[in-house]
Amino acid sequence: MKHSKESKEIGFIRARALDDLFNTSDEEIRNEYREAGQDMAAIAKQTRDCLRDVVAVGMRTKLASAKAATKASAAKKPTNRFRPAMEIVKKLVAEAFQREPKVAIAFRDGKKQTDEDLATVYDDLVRMGIIKSEDYGD
Repeated sequence: MKHSKESKEIGFIRARALDDLFNTSDEEIRNEYREAGQDMAAIAKQTRDCLRDVVAVGMRTKLASAKAATKASAAKKPTNRFRPAMEIVKKLVAEAFQREPKVAIAFRDGKKQTDEDLATVYDDLVRMGIIKSEDYGD
């Protein structure tokens, strides 16, 4: 991809401006704003709001991408409607969490998981491929 002379110049200016910003102390920046008569609290709030919005957009984009990938993955793999007995489900879920330390779940208010909660977790682990049908002899 060819870069025009203007875009190279803009990139150069942007790099120099960032260098200047990085080399300027916080106190020097505050003094510049004070000398210009600007309210530091308002600038801090504006910056915080702007950064929060940028992060939120990034998180929404990442979430949308993850949802699309999950949907595509779920569409490819038919869900096995067979679920073993609850005692086996509990055993398989516990073994899966011991075997896969990066897999974790949290329950609200630290309450004990119901059988329905564990069944949902089991179904999710099967969909993710962490528990396979051969784990319980299907």
